[in-house]
Amino acid sequence: MIIEGLLTSTTDKGEPHAAPMGPVVNVDLTEWTLRPFASSTTFKLLRERPTAVFHVVDDVLPVVQAALGLQVEVNFEQHASGSWIIADCCHWFQLQVVDWEVSSERSVAKAKVIDCGVKRPFWGWNRAKHAVLEATILATRLHLADRLTIADDLATLKKAVEKTAGEREWTAWKLVQEYIDRSA
Repeated sequence: MIIEGLLTSTTDKGEPHAAPMGPVVNVDLTEWTLRPFASSTTFKLLRERPTAVFHVVDDVLPVVQAALGLQVEVNFEQHASGSWIIADCCHWFQLQVVDWEVSSERSVAKAKVIDCGVKRPFWGWNRAKHAVLEATILATRLHLADRLTIADDLATLKKAVEKTAGEREWTAWKLVQEYIDRSA
């Protein structure tokens, strides 16, 4: 199964780099497969330093910000190892990449958990959070899909946002809409 969240890796300057990530995991969360694109900053950083932290979050706004290339507005704490943990995440998993397959544009990095923790209970996701996440994925694939199909999909997703969104979900939805409008 795929679990959606944020992955932090460390830059050359020792700073955190947050990126959306949907690793493939087993139910026990003991087998992790990261699939960064070879052209991504995450790929470059993981190849240089094969340790990162995956975060389970229940706030869709930083996921949207990271996916759209915007400043991710979260606070970070530095782990004793030098890795970066999002202070307000629910769960975190420090991962060590143990094997790479880089023969295609979408690389495959097998990883193992070397540390993990729980920061707070998982509050949950509602329909709006799911809809915003799906809309964000559509926005990042504008170059691959038909604009009319995307517009239809967004109209359907907006209904869930209108019914169940809080302030953070509306802020995230507006960021997605602005991104799509700029790309037109």
